[in-house]
Amino acid sequence: MRMALPLAGRPLLLGLAGLALAAALGTGPVLDALGVADDIALARDRLARAQAAAAAPPVPAPLAAADEAGLVAAFRARLDTLAGERTATVDGAGIQPDPARPTLPRLSASLRGSAEGLHGLLQALETGAPLIVPEEAELSVERPADPEIGRATVMRLNLTVRGVLLPAPATKPAP
Repeated sequence: MRMALPLAGRPLLLGLAGLALAAALGTGPVLDALGVADDIALARDRLARAQAAAAAPPVPAPLAAADEAGLVAAFRARLDTLAGERTATVDGAGIQPDPARPTLPRLSASLRGSAEGLHGLLQALETGAPLIVPEEAELSVERPADPEIGRATVMRLNLTVRGVLLPAPATKPAP
């Protein structure tokens, strides 16, 4: 047995069906718009990070040379320059090859000077070009101060850093 709907209920039912259809059709674009808004926010964030990176000062190149002798000479020259500007003296510099990292050998140096001079030298190494970041630094008292004769404390700095050996340029075979 079939029940007939009253005539007054049919427009209401058709209105509800139309509303459901409109809601179903409208939900897709609304969800798409929300997804696009998230994509835009992500793109703006990436753009802001890229602009900040572009505005940052360039990072100085690391201490590098084509061979070990050149690397030690460049390291020693950099240390001599910085020590000459401060109360410090370079006693020696050398290289310690690292079999685990052949292109990044360890460079070592021994320096003497005032605590202030050696601190300034380390700071200049880490901030100036070429960039030299200490891997190990051992600071000790070489000679204590003697106030009676006016002698200042002399400090010793044993320093270990990494250098970069550049690969040899590829040569083209002769035709």
